[in-house]
Amino acid sequence: MVIVYESKTGFTKRYADWLAQKTGMEIFSVKDLAKVDRKEEIIFLGWLKAGTIQGLKKVRDYNLKAVCATGTAPAAEPNEQTVKARNRIEHLPFFYLRGGCLPLREMKGMDKVLLSCFVAMLKKRKNQDEKVRESIAHLENGFDGVREENLKPVLEWLSAR
Repeated sequence: MVIVYESKTGFTKRYADWLAQKTGMEIFSVKDLAKVDRKEEIIFLGWLKAGTIQGLKKVRDYNLKAVCATGTAPAAEPNEQTVKARNRIEHLPFFYLRGGCLPLREMKGMDKVLLSCFVAMLKKRKNQDEKVRESIAHLENGFDGVREENLKPVLEWLSAR
């Protein structure tokens, strides 16, 4: 089994690197996917953008055995079932790993535009609960929720195989 990952800002790559260190598996970026035999079993790690796991489409024709997705929220959003259905991975083991995001001022291009609009929308909400205020703070100031212990369910799954 090998690890294949898609990472834009480095949060997902950190998980992939730790997983490789703990398991001895080879690790590949989706950019290097051509180096992976299509029959090789793959555990894929990608980041969530509006409930879609980035990079997953690139590994669909490979021997995909499990999928991990990173995001800034404490749990998969909108929820795990929706993420699995939206990404057509209901038949695979799925693991959500809390990731992070760069501060809004460090983002570029369309990501910055879209997230700026999203933050503005959140700020206009009349009933802002703690979750909304936390989301605003994370998006404006950045957030790093990557923790080695978050890989525990993935490692347990691998050990049980």
